[in-house]
Amino acid sequence: MPASDKSATTPLRAAAKKERGTSQAMAGLRPEQVAFLGEYTDTSTDKSVFVQILCWPTIPAAWPMLTQSIDSLNRLRGELPGPGIAPGASWLQSVAPQLCTPLERELGAAETTLAALIRRLPVRFAVALVEHPTGQSSGSGTVRYRSLFSGCLSAYGAFLKSSNQPACRVMIAPGPASDEAQQHIYEEMRPHLDHADRVGRLELAFWPEATLPLPLEIAQLAAAAVGRHLQQPKQANPLFDTVRAHLAPPSRFHALSRKTRLK
Repeated sequence: MPASDKSATTPLRAAAKKERGTSQAMAGLRPEQVAFLGEYTDTSTDKSVFVQILCWPTIPAAWPMLTQSIDSLNRLRGELPGPGIAPGASWLQSVAPQLCTPLERELGAAETTLAALIRRLPVRFAVALVEHPTGQSSGSGTVRYRSLFSGCLSAYGAFLKSSNQPACRVMIAPGPASDEAQQHIYEEMRPHLDHADRVGRLELAFWPEATLPLPLEIAQLAAAAVGRHLQQPKQANPLFDTVRAHLAPPSRFHALSRKTRLK
């Protein structure tokens, strides 16, 4: 295994050992066999928004490329003079602190820089969302997660069918511990997905540490960009534009990305 592959999988394996069940799901994985599941929730305005995004690599070198890009940014930006920006000064820092670290001295341009970084990554996204007026019941968490999982994984299955790419073996979601309720919902609905034969035995696991892997920060950032677009659709959102262009059909917003590129 190349050194870059080892560096990409070592943190995954080390953290997986801390949580029962996750270590079994991640044993012997190569970087290209790992997908990441980002989530975003906002109930602060007149509309409650729940977003889930699945992010997966399209070539084996995708996650090592991400690590190399951030290392290069750290070396380049670390040489710039002046103090850094205080943590928490931007929503970007709260969602993706490691991705923002090399951009602290130019936080005004951070969103554009991160959008350009994602644009160059060989990854794809599938998005699912649930919206309802704040104060109006959206049903149980079971119904919501069933809808989110189904939306993401149906689009992922369609991508696998059209590309003939093998499915990842595990998708990693943020969480200090395995969420048994989500696991149960996922295992129950997985056999009934569109293209379930393509998705195969893709397992759901939870990252047991507060510091997330860089690909999971990418997934979290993408989910937040979509959520912020839904809450403020007229506001400039370069991250959303980039994520939309990387969406696998039939994800929501996918058809719009073609019109955007033709302008």
